[in-house]
Amino acid sequence: MKVSKVDAILSRVQAASGIVPAQGGALVRVSWDASPNLEPFLAFVTAYAKSRFSLTLASAELLDNAVRYGSLAREFSYELGTEGGQLSVTVQNSTVQARIDMLTTHLRRLDAGPDQVYASELERSLSPSGGRRSMLGLARIRHEAEMRIEVTADVQSVKVRAYCSR
Repeated sequence: MKVSKVDAILSRVQAASGIVPAQGGALVRVSWDASPNLEPFLAFVTAYAKSRFSLTLASAELLDNAVRYGSLAREFSYELGTEGGQLSVTVQNSTVQARIDMLTTHLRRLDAGPDQVYASELERSLSPSGGRRSMLGLARIRHEAEMRIEVTADVQSVKVRAYCSR
């Protein structure tokens, strides 16, 4: 996609949402200091990724998790980039240690049996009582988008990166 076309799309997104991307080595880097309306930004990501399902899915799921499970009292960020020939989506947000522990436990389960976890989380999300706290989003990234997931955490912050080969 040409830079001028990306710039035009980004200008519309900025006007609609107030999102301002940072400059740097990433293809797209954005940070927010409050809970934004993510729909215009996700429309931009979809257009920018040229209908690449894996990047759109990972972006939507990781941003949803940051808003839903993170502490939005502090800035959170999104980055679409390349590293070592791999496309990646990274979301970083502040949260509490219990949520980081829950995330790392779920990812260990996911790494051990991605297909089984995907099936059980899909079933759980469809049940009347289980859909609210299912971990289906991460399982979808791993199973449907065929992306790997890695987590880096400190005391109050978590960075989740989903990546795939070009």
